Amino acid sequence: MMSSWATLNIDEKIEAIREAHAKCSGTARTISDKLFELHGYQVSRNAVIGYYARQAEKLKDRPLCGPRAGENKKPLVREPRTARPKSVATVNAYSQVVEFVPPPVVMPEPRNLTLMELGHRDCRYPVAGEKQHTFFCANSVQEDSPYCAYHHKLCHGNGTRSERSVDLLLAKVA
Repeated sequence: MMSSWATLNIDEKIEAIREAHAKCSGTARTISDKLFELHGYQVSRNAVIGYYARQAEKLKDRPLCGPRAGENKKPLVREPRTARPKSVATVNAYSQVVEFVPPPVVMPEPRNLTLMELGHRDCRYPVAGEKQHTFFCANSVQEDSPYCAYHHKLCHGNGTRSERSVDLLLAKVA
């Protein structure tokens, strides 16, 4: 009767690995295949690697071979990244490169109105207070925005490079 891999003790498993190693190329895959061929043991490649890791002293005379064994590993070294130019938009190969510089927006003096005092076209950016005692900027808003130009820019930023270059591209196409 043939025993299974799980019923063997550690020394019997190591002897089976040594026997299989002598009859194959010495990679974890070929050792696991040879264990099945010789004894009928269903052993995965990872199980063989695990035994080599845990029983290194007992298996040092039969080292694993192959691209991932021991000193054959290449050290992981990352190449440094190169710096990319900032805020440059190219339209196409025949046009010039355009540098985008957003126009400065001046902070307006807040009117400090409560929520109940705000009108339909007043900036709803909170500037002071909390809960029912909150005061809002209340300067005139941009179209399709609940904020004035300054607070809109403060909340949304400049956008990505491609978002900033849309107006330039549309002007070139038109």
